[in-house]
Formats: sequence, structure tokens, C-alpha cells
Amino acid sequence: MDIYLTNLTTNDRLRFPMLPTEISVKLANQFGSYTILDIGEVKIPSGTSLDTISWNGIFPGEKRKDAPYVLEWQDPKAIYHWIDNLKAQHGKPVKARLLITETPINCDVYLSNFTGTPTGGYGDINYSLALIQAKDISISTETAQPEPLNNKAEAAERTAPKQAETYTVTSGDSLWKIAQQVYGKGSDYPRLFEANKGVIGSNPNLIYPGQVLTIP
Repeated sequence: MDIYLTNLTTNDRLRFPMLPTEISVKLANQFGSYTILDIGEVKIPSGTSLDTISWNGIFPGEKRKDAPYVLEWQDPKAIYHWIDNLKAQHGKPVKARLLITETPINCDVYLSNFTGTPTGGYGDINYSLALIQAKDISISTETAQPEPLNNKAEAAERTAPKQAETYTVTSGDSLWKIAQQVYGKGSDYPRLFEANKGVIGSNPNLIYPGQVLTIP
């Protein structure tokens, strides 16, 4: 498992040198904490999108650069300044992309909170990091046009219920993989799960070839 953070303005990517023991995922209506070091699988609660992702960790000093738990050592001061550069510039937030491998977390984020404290005799920096998911909002300035009153066929077509699309599960499929295929984003798999609980059951990881899923 690795944690990567990419500055989407400069395209520079940071690989966190040490994994935190726990990552907290705050949702609109739910909270979840996931142990990272000895985890076998991460499950994001269904029904909503990620809101805030946070954790506490250590940027190891040079005296620990060869320790087996250090994935890719970098100067902790350089890492501190790299993350600090994600703070809003001239009032405009800097967008980044967070990827935590072997989990569904792969999304654009903004820096919400970051603090670092030099500590100990190893040259470490203890830090606290919180990221908020970036959600772009588009506002239309077009004036709505009145609907024609004399086109009954067009009105009937607009009001006709849309026929539900379906997907038949094949060998090797997962909800993440199907969501990636139909929505373009694997992290949208809770939409599939919520719409198909009657078919899938209570465990979103247990789907079988031949099951017919409704695509909401």
C-alpha cells in the first residue's frame, strides 16, 4: 500500500515515506476509520461521497532513512514545504490528487489543514494532515425558454419514463470495476450497490457472474 499526493498545478508527485497507522474518512452522514498497517481490505461506507480524509503521521529524519518501514526517504523539511505549497495561492485553492493504493480512494482534493512539528533526536517531523474532496460546481447563466404548447409528441417524449439500463456481471467483475466502466470513476461504486442491494445482498464485495444489475 502506498499514499501518493500530486500537485495538479505543477504535476509534482509526493510519495509518503511512512504509512500512518490509521486514516479517518469523514462522510456527509457517516464516519469510518481504517487501520492501514495490517489491513487486508478497505471498505468505504455506501450512500455518499467522500468529504474529508485525514491522518497523523511522521516524516522520518535522515537517521531513519534506511529503516525497513521507510518506503522512500525524502528530507522531511522538503516534504513539509511541498505540502505547505498546497495552501491557497492569492485566494485560489491549489487542487491535488490523492491516491491510496489498494483502496477505493483516488480523488481530487484541496488542503484543509496541515501542521508539522519537529521532534525527537532523529530529525523527524510529526504532522497532521486533512484533505477535503474537490467538488466543482458549474452555474448556468442561460435563461430558461418556455416549452412549446402545441407540440404534444415532443412533450410526451419528454415525460415518458426512461428505460432502466442493466449490466450482467461476468467473471472477474467487481462493483469498483463496473463503476469505472459505466461512470468513468470507480469510487462511484456505492451508487451501484445502493440500487442493487436486493440482488447483491449486504456485502458489496460478493457479486457473481450472471447477476443482472440495474445502472442508476
